[in-house]
Amino acid sequence: MNVQLVESIKQLIQALPPEEQNWLKAQLQDSDRPSPKIVDLNSFNGTIQLQQDPLEFQRQMRDEWA
Repeated sequence: MNVQLVESIKQLIQALPPEEQNWLKAQLQDSDRPSPKIVDLNSFNGTIQLQQDPLEFQRQMRDEWA
């Protein structure tokens, strides 16, 4: 990686307020965790045929959660 780019990034990070530096550090540490299992979503591929207006169906689905 370009040394000049790395130095520029370091300077930008150091210019951040401490709470933002802490947040960024926490985000970077989270990225060190192993990634979750990859799921093949192709098995869910397809379409549905609605017997009613799609927006009304969406409202009904949302109302179930309220």
